[in-house]
Amino acid sequence: METYFIETWGCQMNVLDSQRLEGLLQRHGLSRVERAEDADVAVLNTCSVREKAVGKVLSRLGELHLARLAGGKPAAVGLCGCVAEQEGARLLARSPALSFVLGPGRIAQLPAALDAVAAGRRVSVTGFGPVRDYEAHLIARGSGARQYVTVIEGCNQHCTFCVVPYTRGRESSRPLPEIVREVEAVAAAGGKEITLLGQTVNAYRCPASGADFGDLLQAVGATGAAWRIQFVTSHPKFFTDNMIEKLARTPGLGTYLHLPVQAGSDAVLKRMHRGYTREEYLGLVARIRSAMPEVTLSTDVIVGFPGETEADFLETLALVGSVRFGQLYGFAYSPRPRTPALHYPGQVSRSEAGERLQRVFEAQSPVQLELNQGLIGRSVEVLLDGPAKRGSEAWQGRGPDNRVVNVQGWSGIACGQVAEVVITGATAHSLLSEVGPAALPAA
Repeated sequence: METYFIETWGCQMNVLDSQRLEGLLQRHGLSRVERAEDADVAVLNTCSVREKAVGKVLSRLGELHLARLAGGKPAAVGLCGCVAEQEGARLLARSPALSFVLGPGRIAQLPAALDAVAAGRRVSVTGFGPVRDYEAHLIARGSGARQYVTVIEGCNQHCTFCVVPYTRGRESSRPLPEIVREVEAVAAAGGKEITLLGQTVNAYRCPASGADFGDLLQAVGATGAAWRIQFVTSHPKFFTDNMIEKLARTPGLGTYLHLPVQAGSDAVLKRMHRGYTREEYLGLVARIRSAMPEVTLSTDVIVGFPGETEADFLETLALVGSVRFGQLYGFAYSPRPRTPALHYPGQVSRSEAGERLQRVFEAQSPVQLELNQGLIGRSVEVLLDGPAKRGSEAWQGRGPDNRVVNVQGWSGIACGQVAEVVITGATAHSLLSEVGPAALPAA
């Protein structure tokens, strides 16, 4: 086996896991190609958060099986990520295209799986060992200016709608000095924006010192290594006043904070096992905004959760209107295997959940437009990602508040540049800008 291709679905954690897989494949002597159908080894790094995840995987495996029958490649197909942990050997038995299965806690076993496949065996390795293998020096990060660093893996919260505790295991925090060294190394290699990752990132506790997430942020910020530090995903119940104060004092921290609420009804929040009430969430928002006046809050909202009444939904709609989030990610409830909510009574029909979701977006859109229009005339620094559309002269990036900013390109523009721009226009979902009159784009 000489070549590989990795196909990544899902969240930022899966993106980083794919970089870990890529580093191991390269260490095994394989080179990257641009299509799974041209690779000796094709790896599907999957996500199971949404419904029909297994069906999507089986469909893709069927396509790769047909490609193998037609042209002999990919010779080996591996399944990684959350669907791998969820389904394990069942998918290996179900799909003739599949050569090996590796759960998220078994990424380090990839070379052994490849050796097994070369010896003619099909293997499934899932579960979680007592120690998590995380070899930062083997991550194939590429040259991107946006980079990720894991600080805590797994989740202990067991929200009743969420499959993550079953697919990524229990919480396991990395030592604080190890994280700081990795951030410094990533920044030295060209990383400008570094996002600290965890399913419940602010539940972090250093296993050696007991330092909390606020301590970690201060230690990372004090290095001055990166242009900007971000983090996802935080849980409302883990924010203390002391942690909020440390966030406010951390240099280099962006003005963006993702704070998932999920629902605005106490009855629904209790059935979700979220660990806070509506008023506690609103009080947290007030304390955060008092300490960080420039903060832009985003959130997740789930509608159509089992037992959600119209009155419950209206409470969610009212909370969205009162908080005035800068960004909102809305979802209709999706039943997931092994989760308690799968068996709850009062399942809401798809059509009703879809109608409620549309009402959330209709309520949020004018708020976002108004907030974005309020930024017109401001000068902001933007990290550029590339052309807004293929062949377009307009380029796209994000400011410190994570809003999408479009700017007209110039001679010498390149991905990863930081440019100072002036906001000239706004839609509900992005900002328009021009390069500031006194600002030269910084390499």
